[in-house]
Amino acid sequence: MGDVLDALSSGIAKTAANEPKFEPQLLVPEVPAEPARQLLSETMLADRWVCSVARLQRWRTVGEGPQYLKIVGKVLYRLKDIEAYEEACLIRKVF
Repeated sequence: MGDVLDALSSGIAKTAANEPKFEPQLLVPEVPAEPARQLLSETMLADRWVCSVARLQRWRTVGEGPQYLKIVGKVLYRLKDIEAYEEACLIRKVF
């Protein structure tokens, strides 16, 4: 009986040695070279700036605030325009 077990175990060991090893691979989604254009609604921008939607609407009527898009009646702000406006509003103190 011992000989049978030895033969089986050596056969299993040889089979395992010949099989390719399975190595799990982390699947990372492809990131496009240029990120998709990010758009914010007026509610999202109001939340970002902690102001009211009405203030953003008033600014649009008098030509203030960041550039915006109006698509199918919906006002949207491009993230790059918001960031450019924020940079323009930055006050640098000189002492």
